[in-house]
Amino acid sequence: MSEDTEFLTELYETKPHVHLIAGKCKKCGKYTFPKYLACPHCFSDEIEEAPLSKTGKLHSFTMVRRSMPEFRVPYGLGLVDFPEGVRVMAQIDKDYIEGLELDSDMEVEIGPVRIGKDGKDQYSYKFKPAS
Repeated sequence: MSEDTEFLTELYETKPHVHLIAGKCKKCGKYTFPKYLACPHCFSDEIEEAPLSKTGKLHSFTMVRRSMPEFRVPYGLGLVDFPEGVRVMAQIDKDYIEGLELDSDMEVEIGPVRIGKDGKDQYSYKFKPAS
């Protein structure tokens, strides 16, 4: 485990919050999300799990008004750039869209993202403005 990973792990253990787990190449140090089997930058297969930072910057977003039946519309969809060099796409609750601006700080939360075949909510990661 690298010093960066040890530091982040210690930070997350002392101040728990929701965060994404990425892959970090042991050879070149680049991150991928989701974790890949091999590094797309140097092709090494020495990949370790590493938490992403608590917050990232909003790169782009839109409001989705029509979608597949299992998704409740409207909902936001955003791209967030994390300091580790990865861009992640996820839903943003419609309640947060008004007033959002590009380059806003965003953080990860857990919430319903779709309706399962059994009629129950299915949960995954989403974004919200950082508090």
